[in-house]
Amino acid sequence: MTNEIISKLEQLEQKIQKLIVENFEYREKIANFEVLLKRKNEQLQACDEDKMLLKQQVEQLKLGKAFAGNVDNNEEAKRKIDSLIKEINLCIAALKD
Repeated sequence: MTNEIISKLEQLEQKIQKLIVENFEYREKIANFEVLLKRKNEQLQACDEDKMLLKQQVEQLKLGKAFAGNVDNNEEAKRKIDSLIKEINLCIAALKD
């Protein structure tokens, strides 16, 4: 009976050692995934910034075309100019206060 208990304890110890090793491996994987996630988030942020800059460039090009006489963008150019004038007026009003 004592040999049986010793055998069970040895099996239990082996299983515990195996779980310890697996735990360590999973912790390493988690750390690697966290590093990868951080890189991907940085890439995503850079892409978002690029996207915003490209949108601004598109708007500037549309406005430039409207000023160059492109009939298709005249209304859009007028709206943009009106928006800029309103923004300037708000800035002037804020400076007066």
